[in-house]
Amino acid sequence: MTQQVPWLAQAARMTDFPVVEVDGWRGRGHGGMDTLEGVVLHHTAGPATGDYPSLRVVRGGRPGLAGPLAQLGLARSGTIFVIAAGLSYHAGASAWAGFTGLNRRFLGVEAESTGRGDWTPAQLDAYPRLVAALLHYMRRPAGRAAAHREVARPPGRKIDPVGIDMPAFRARVAEMLADPTRRIPRLTEQKENTVADAQEIAEAVWNHPVRNTFGDVVQARQVLVAAEQRVADVQARLAALEQRLTPTDNP
Repeated sequence: MTQQVPWLAQAARMTDFPVVEVDGWRGRGHGGMDTLEGVVLHHTAGPATGDYPSLRVVRGGRPGLAGPLAQLGLARSGTIFVIAAGLSYHAGASAWAGFTGLNRRFLGVEAESTGRGDWTPAQLDAYPRLVAALLHYMRRPAGRAAAHREVARPPGRKIDPVGIDMPAFRARVAEMLADPTRRIPRLTEQKENTVADAQEIAEAVWNHPVRNTFGDVVQARQVLVAAEQRVADVQARLAALEQRLTPTDNP
């Protein structure tokens, strides 16, 4: 029994990158998937300009190969296009992790690139987040993320995605999958990193060496603690003096 993948848009939104649901995506595909076992990464080898100029081809196909050619697309801006919920012709003759014929078992992501490794910073951030989100929904490990060049048979048949170091990519995905709800979303991770940076700055200021009034080198926190103690001493002396100067009624 085959299946459509109804949660693609939900998984894509987990990344915090913009998501475009292409009209008709829920009913698009060459039938359903047999199972969901992983993700294959591709580049489009498309035009050098435009955010996602390859959408028409990925959605509708090309001469000799009917579309859809992938379930998802990744634009240069990091925007994620949800294209098809069903089987897509993206992997061809392929094998990975003990599976063959990956079109029926692995989702495909076509990321916009000329094929020369000209990835944008947004894509380099979004690509592992998207793949991690998809694997999270499948309940599959980082090892199920593979480049087209790794899975294509015979070996050497494909080169994409050029410029993506797959061992490093899988390590990044594994890091996200270790705590998916906190590490996959871009904004949550950035917020936590900002808080950590602020804490590090505060700690550095506290521990910064300074000279006290005696010329000794001490930590800034020690100077502040000593200053607070002196203020407390002065306040205590003023309170005692005020008490001595306050008139009292004598019988």
